[in-house]
Amino acid sequence: MILSSGGGAKFKYPTWVWSYTGGWWPAPKHWVRNSIITGGIVAGIAAYGFSYRHRYPDQWIPSMLWSREFHDPQAVKYWKEQLKKEGREWIEPIPQWWPFKN
Repeated sequence: MILSSGGGAKFKYPTWVWSYTGGWWPAPKHWVRNSIITGGIVAGIAAYGFSYRHRYPDQWIPSMLWSREFHDPQAVKYWKEQLKKEGREWIEPIPQWWPFKN
């Protein structure tokens, strides 16, 4: 009963169409290996992205206006100490030219 249900018999389809997901009736040989490789690549790119943004910015960025890290007194103290160790300067989260100051 279950085996006979579905969309019916396989029909002729254009063989020139390529699809990342395998197209019509996919049955790739090494799908487990390919999935692990793809997952590893995605995880590596995500890890690089998160580790890169973990440092203090070198220039002013718009998210400094609303990010807690630039307005919380404890976080500001922490960053100023870290930057002093690195020989860098603190960047004010609200620049002088910003028209909408509190």
